[in-house]
Amino acid sequence: MSLTDLQAHVLAYYTTGHGKELSITQRWYPHAELIMIIDDKIAVAVRKFGRKAAKESRAAATHFVDTMIEKGVWSTQKNDFGGTMHQFQLGAYPAALAEFNAANPVVQAAAAGSETYWADKFAELTA
Repeated sequence: MSLTDLQAHVLAYYTTGHGKELSITQRWYPHAELIMIIDDKIAVAVRKFGRKAAKESRAAATHFVDTMIEKGVWSTQKNDFGGTMHQFQLGAYPAALAEFNAANPVVQAAAAGSETYWADKFAELTA
């Protein structure tokens, strides 16, 4: 899944801030529920940048969950009813998040930018 520039910034803002503290109860979740949980967390994180940014949280959450599943942050199990369930693996998360952020050009631009990078960029992207 390819993200728009605004969605990529929404996700990068989350993963470099609130996303570092992610902890989810270790029970099995369906994919759609994981996306809902992360969507809410991202929307809360970016709400200070306005509605346009917060509206992009769903796409950012879907990309994030799918990427983290691929990296083993959520283990995957088929259930008896033909569905797939996922369980958060706290031990795998810090390294996967660090790898994700290290490879993310938006995160790199933010790290090299000024302390007003996020506010300036979101103002530009949501104008």
